[in-house]
Amino acid sequence: MSTSNIDGDTEAMSAYAGQLTAPAMPPSLARLGTPPDLTGLFEGIAMSVLDKAATATMSALLAKLTEDMVTDTATVKAAAAGYTAADVASALTLATSATKVIKQGVDLLKKTTSSMSGSGSGSASGSVSTSGSTPPVHSAGTAVPITGGAASVLPKSV
Repeated sequence: MSTSNIDGDTEAMSAYAGQLTAPAMPPSLARLGTPPDLTGLFEGIAMSVLDKAATATMSALLAKLTEDMVTDTATVKAAAAGYTAADVASALTLATSATKVIKQGVDLLKKTTSSMSGSGSGSASGSVSTSGSTPPVHSAGTAVPITGGAASVLPKSV
C-alpha cells in the first residue's frame, strides 16, 4: 500500500475511523503550569527543572499524536466515503452496461425471429431438415439416406 492512498474494506475503514480516539492528557501533565521548585538542594532544583522540561516534551508529543490521530481519522473517513461513492458509481455503470447488453440481445432475438419467420415460406430448394431424431427429409418429401454419418442430399429431380 502506498502512502498516498488507503486501500481496503470501506466498512472496516469507517469502523476504524469511528473508534480511533486520542487518549486524554494525563493529570500529571497539568503540573506543567506550575513553576519549578527552587527551594532545597541543587539536585532538587535540577530535578524540578528537568521534570518541567520532560513534562513539556511529553505534552508536546501527546498533542502531536492527538493531532495525527484526528488527521488519520479524517483521512480514513474521507477514503471510505470516496470508495463507497466509487463502488456506487461502478455498480451504476455495470447496471447500465448490463441493460444495454440485454437490450441488444432482445433486439437480436427479435431480428432472428423475424428473419426466421420471413424465410420459412420458400419453395422446394433441396434443403435438408435434420431436427429431432427422425431421419432427414428432402424438401420434396422423400427420406434422405444417411451414409457415413452425414446426410446425403438428393438432387431436386428425385
